[in-house]
Amino acid sequence: WPLVERLLDRAAVLVAFEQVGGAQAALDMARDYAVGRFAFGRPIASFQAIKHKLADMYVGVELARSNAYYGAWALSKDAPELPVAAAAARVAATEAYFHAAKENIQTHGGMGFTWEFDCHLHYRRAKLTGLMLGSARRWKDLLIARLEARAA
Repeated sequence: WPLVERLLDRAAVLVAFEQVGGAQAALDMARDYAVGRFAFGRPIASFQAIKHKLADMYVGVELARSNAYYGAWALSKDAPELPVAAAAARVAATEAYFHAAKENIQTHGGMGFTWEFDCHLHYRRAKLTGLMLGSARRWKDLLIARLEARAA
């Protein structure tokens, strides 16, 4: 099974980059909507609750991007850290994309639940990519096991 695990680790890094791109697109969509949508005479992006949502999304996306870069580095150098880097990239990217897609819908309010905006496409893609190559729970368990093995 070592060969299969190596292939899954390599694929996990690539899927993580797809998820990071999707999370960034969802964040951009939410930001653009919040800046352009006015309520009570001002953009909803000026409200603290929306600012917090966008900030949380941004932090998640940047964390996922950093982990994906770490995975790409380990993959390109065939480094011994690849198993940990791949699992970390996968976990961070899965969480970031799902969170960004969900908060994108929330930022759009009632319109986010309609088919008028493409929010649903990101939400569905986040759910799909979260299950590719194994569930998020599996990758979290793998990350924990690999970190414990490295520490031992």
